[in-house]
Amino acid sequence: MLTLAVTYPGVLGGAERTLLDFARGLPGGLVLACPEGALAERARAEGIAVIELPARPLELRGGLGERLGATRALAGHARDVRRLVREVGPDLLIAWGMRTAIVAPAAAAAIDRRPAVVARHVDFLPGPAVGRLVRASMARADRVSVNSWAVARELDPDGALGDRLEVIPPGIDLAAYDRDWGRAEEPTAILLGTLQPWKRPDLALEAVALAAREVPELKLTVAGAPLNAEGQQLERQLRERAARPDLDGRVTLAGQLADPREALSRAWCLLHCAEREPFGSVVLQSLASGRPAVVPGAGGPAEIVDESCGRLYRPGDAEAAAAALVELLTSPLLVEKLGAGGRARASWFEDAEARRRFADVALQAVSERAPVGAPGAVSQHGAGVAVVTVTHNSATEVPRLLRSVERHLPGARVIAVDSGSTDGSATAVRAAAPRATVIELDENVGFGRASNAGVAAADEPITVLINPDAELVDDSLAALAADLLTPGAKPQLLAPLVLSPDGSRQETAHPDPSSPLLWLKALLPAAALPGPLRSAVEPWRSSRGRTVGWAVGACLVAPTGTLRQLGPFDERIFLFAEDMDLGMRATDAGVETVFRPDARVVHQDAHSTDVAFDGEPFELLARQRRAVIGEHRGEEAARRDDLIWRVTLIDRIVLKTLTLRSSARERRQLSALRRVRSEPARLDGSAPS
Repeated sequence: MLTLAVTYPGVLGGAERTLLDFARGLPGGLVLACPEGALAERARAEGIAVIELPARPLELRGGLGERLGATRALAGHARDVRRLVREVGPDLLIAWGMRTAIVAPAAAAAIDRRPAVVARHVDFLPGPAVGRLVRASMARADRVSVNSWAVARELDPDGALGDRLEVIPPGIDLAAYDRDWGRAEEPTAILLGTLQPWKRPDLALEAVALAAREVPELKLTVAGAPLNAEGQQLERQLRERAARPDLDGRVTLAGQLADPREALSRAWCLLHCAEREPFGSVVLQSLASGRPAVVPGAGGPAEIVDESCGRLYRPGDAEAAAAALVELLTSPLLVEKLGAGGRARASWFEDAEARRRFADVALQAVSERAPVGAPGAVSQHGAGVAVVTVTHNSATEVPRLLRSVERHLPGARVIAVDSGSTDGSATAVRAAAPRATVIELDENVGFGRASNAGVAAADEPITVLINPDAELVDDSLAALAADLLTPGAKPQLLAPLVLSPDGSRQETAHPDPSSPLLWLKALLPAAALPGPLRSAVEPWRSSRGRTVGWAVGACLVAPTGTLRQLGPFDERIFLFAEDMDLGMRATDAGVETVFRPDARVVHQDAHSTDVAFDGEPFELLARQRRAVIGEHRGEEAARRDDLIWRVTLIDRIVLKTLTLRSSARERRQLSALRRVRSEPARLDGSAPS
């Protein structure tokens, strides 16, 4: 099962942390699509493949200009989701947050192979118009999950969603809050969360000013940072208010805390003031820390706190909040009693149970749409598979590949061939995959020779050739290996779908260079061709498996014996076109190359060659392509391919000029092709300078 989780913002707030937590409980592979930012960084650190979405405005409210901007942003997000569902081909689409939940069901329905859609709604609705839109979208989802009963009642007041709606609060790992740093000597309250007006930190300051009349030693720590200009203005106002005589020296604005556990442990209680809080993860953190919470009697916090672990007050009432603070902070024994009650109450929200419940919802949605394999099967995947990768100054990239192999092909053996790296790539491999076989070559011998050394060391029946800057997103390569091991299966080179970091497909599967179909692409834009013809000239766009002329070597799966019989690579080729050469030799030997879009990997693309050649080496690429075609199809075929490429590039230049787009790349390619067309079409085995 492959899951695509999409969320609109790239921040790392409470909702996003819950997304990562719930993701840990899902079986199979997971791809997260979000803008670059703290969420993407945390996900990658946890071994989750990330597809980069464009960053779009977060504001929904405001004047006409802001509303129009929000509408355009939502339409753009809908296009992103539709494209990702089509390209990634998930079994399950998780629409995390209101904006994605609005667009995801319609985006999924537009795809032939519609995935199951689970929408996660974690906020109150901003207004009637948006509310109608959200409810209409939720009605089209297979399952809907919310974080509190308060959100559920507002989202589905008439119960129309029935048993498709599940309330699953965020969970908490109690063991992570076992340490007690010791309570501060002075009565101290803590306000924890981002600085936003709706969180009402201003009310917290007023409540503390009132409570200090009876608790003169009272201190308040405000822990949080602003997210935007509105929050920055609020922070300035809070500093001005804290400097007045009744609060002077009593309030500390601590900013964002990387880890709030010590601050919670030192405080006597948490003060929470948001009147419309959908859930309130910080309240749960306070209880887990053994500290009572003073919260408004509304929204999510009122579902977390009861008299056994804190105090509830009238929302928006500073005097009522102050009275609750005074009751607690004048009685250390009561603080201890309610703190112990908080730990007991927090156990109701245990994280493993929350993950299990969300996974159950996801699997129910998928099984009703299309049955998937047993969740535990992935642990057996990879047996009989050698994963061969060639590193050359790849120390930054290769750990991500190795972590993804460990996650999705845990039974596979990794063989890393280091081709003269100077950045410690071999050391990086050993650190990330201690069981890997590492072959260190004294010099940079080129991709082909280094790959051949890896294949020669493989004892497994199936070999996966994969670039070090690629990443597995699920166990689909194991499915390709299983197909090749099926009794009676023909030996083939299988090429999975290769995705760029933005989720677009890379051009990795091609017709044979001698195919007359290439004239169609040269004379007409591919987009103007009928669907079947476009898939024939650009097979990498196909949604079904198909035989192709050759495939890019970023990732190939094949029987190890077949690779050895084919070479696999011609060692006269130092770099570039060795994969085309392999495909053409395979065709001549009766071995098919098959594009399999039901399997997929993510590829950064040219991480080392861009550095080595200061960009794309168009002249070398043209020379190598010409030489390989001449080697296998003759000089006349090489000249014909030159002509096809010249016509193709000229057409692209004209089209881009007419549409006011830059054609600088195509012009450089055309210039390089002209420079090499008079050279003999042969392989000389020399390394590029």
